[in-house]
Amino acid sequence: MRLPKNLFIGGKGGVGKSTISSALALLSARSGSKTLLISTDPAHNLNDIFNIQQSHDCILVEDNFYILEINPKKEVHEYVENVATLTKQFIAASSYDMLDSYYNNVKKSGVAQESALFDKLIHIITKSTWDRIIVDTAPTGHTLRLFALPKILKEWSKTLLSKQDKSQHLEGIIGHIEGKKPLHDRLEERHLLYTKFFNMLHDEKQSGIIFVLNPEQLSIAETTRAINELKMQSLKPMALVINKIPPTSNDDFFLQRYNTSKHYMQIIQEVFKSYLLCNIPLQSQDILGLDSLDSIAFYLRDLDL
Repeated sequence: MRLPKNLFIGGKGGVGKSTISSALALLSARSGSKTLLISTDPAHNLNDIFNIQQSHDCILVEDNFYILEINPKKEVHEYVENVATLTKQFIAASSYDMLDSYYNNVKKSGVAQESALFDKLIHIITKSTWDRIIVDTAPTGHTLRLFALPKILKEWSKTLLSKQDKSQHLEGIIGHIEGKKPLHDRLEERHLLYTKFFNMLHDEKQSGIIFVLNPEQLSIAETTRAINELKMQSLKPMALVINKIPPTSNDDFFLQRYNTSKHYMQIIQEVFKSYLLCNIPLQSQDILGLDSLDSIAFYLRDLDL
């Protein structure tokens, strides 16, 4: 199966999304594609996997391989600070404290941070010069919102455009706050951006989704719900990676874990039989560094890079 230009890795927390994302990015880079691995999970751990210092900028791991951990707090802080500075031009100095208090609360909002993160991601993907972008997403709920937002924002920007000619007074105000471009032009740019990303998500040559799960009941249930929700967006995963499959053992405890996972593997093979399944056994050591990622990449060879 040929992987698309943009690949989103999703799944329940703790199943190994960052490991699979990193291994796929390494494979992509070593196949000759200039690859960017992006983490949108606030609990970043790519810097731990690659033993590098955390940074808000792209970091070169090896030839063709870069990583970027998007910090939603940083993104929302920069945006809000810019808006707050410009807004102060239109209010009395006596109201500055009240305005600062309001925007400080906005910065702490999870919705605002998620929106800022999404805005950053959509700009990177739609204006990409990379051969491939692999996105290590936050746990499932965040991933599903990520795929639902483009349609919502596309329709929202379309609605604003249709009403813009009735909002000339608002344009005069916002035009001063946000810059020199007329409001209609900025709305048009937004609408085209959201539409482009929406179309990219629904083009199998442009974008794909891989879910990671473990042979456990909760992981199977969450993956099933996620796939059903994707169907509502006319989307589906291109493959599933079953990670951390325990080996058999002579020890009673570990033999029981093996038998339990074997039972869930049979369920996975039946429930998800229409998808490409990649099985990865539980490793004896933590997956840290390029050498250990190579051992994981071996099991992903059915995904053509």
